[in-house]
Amino acid sequence: MSEQTSPVQEEQKVPTKDELIAFIKEQVEVKTAQLELQDLNTKLAVARAEELKALSFIAQVTNPSSQAKSSEDDHMHHIITQEDLDNNPELAAEGVKVGDEILIPNNIPQAPSEKRSLKK
Repeated sequence: MSEQTSPVQEEQKVPTKDELIAFIKEQVEVKTAQLELQDLNTKLAVARAEELKALSFIAQVTNPSSQAKSSEDDHMHHIITQEDLDNNPELAAEGVKVGDEILIPNNIPQAPSEKRSLKK
């Protein structure tokens, strides 16, 4: 039941001119389709990048920036009173009025000589 294989291998069939031309035409069609697909993928990537750019711009316009948030974390809001203007004439000189809201830094750096220490 076992088939005997001849030790001599069959000669490979050499393609004819028409077969070669048909193969090359088929490959041209495949490569053309691949090129169109690559072109579409490039256009899609550009469109996605433009969409992300637009979304980023919209986010910046509609939301306060992270820098503004961090500066607000480092400052506290204060409504100016007449007492503030009396004690700080430079505020009045800058045009600050009673009722204006200003930001006051939470951590004002002090000179080394001004630092307080506890006495034992």
